[in-house]
Amino acid sequence: MKLQFLIPQYKESKDVVKPLLDSIALQQSIDFDEIGVVICNDGSDVFLDNDWLQSYPYKVEYYKEPHRGVSATRNACLDHATADYVMFCDADDMFFNACGLYIVMREIDMGGFDSLVSAFVEESRDPVTKQPVYLNHDMDSTFVHGKVHRRQFLLDQKIRWNDKLTIHEDSFFNCLCQKCADPQALKYCQTAFYLWKWRDGSVCRHDPKYILKTYNNMLDSNTALVEELLHRGKGADAAFYACNMVYDAYFTMNKDEW
Repeated sequence: MKLQFLIPQYKESKDVVKPLLDSIALQQSIDFDEIGVVICNDGSDVFLDNDWLQSYPYKVEYYKEPHRGVSATRNACLDHATADYVMFCDADDMFFNACGLYIVMREIDMGGFDSLVSAFVEESRDPVTKQPVYLNHDMDSTFVHGKVHRRQFLLDQKIRWNDKLTIHEDSFFNCLCQKCADPQALKYCQTAFYLWKWRDGSVCRHDPKYILKTYNNMLDSNTALVEELLHRGKGADAAFYACNMVYDAYFTMNKDEW
């Protein structure tokens, strides 16, 4: 199998997960025998029906794990994975167009990569009219959305999600991947094929002060990244992220609205 999508699931019901699985099933010009899905339930009592999961044209594996948080559950997904490449997806997202996987599989077949970073689209809401708004994120390095990794690269480099991080945890993982990858094996895709969907129950999208309220978590994530880079002998990269966080903290905390 060439590619598996790794999905942590906590309280997300069938109705929430279905758009993502449907959007994978709609992909064009790919062999569904070459892709699969691994879903790990993070110790919740909301279970997905196995008969429904097995109705898709690709293989879906569903595992029930103890409750340990999103990072540990993503690690559990990775431990169950067997494909050459993996893509971490949130259960409430979906693919943006029907040619997204064609783009990924094309890159895999054209020599592959350690990590692929793509643009993605964010579904938001206009603060006044509440109408849907779609925002382009070009070449973002921190969000989990639109990133694909060679599984053996992750294993060889011992790259895993930090179990202690549950908020802003994706910046630790993605930045570590990009700094450990061979520069010649790090690819960028300017075409967005992944949609960070709007969800009414999402705290981070509703609270305008979410970043301010969770900034300590962002500092924890950055500190963990700096310490990990130092442990790996990447002092220059560690210094970059330490300096970057100082500037980020200054400008973030001095926003007029806060």
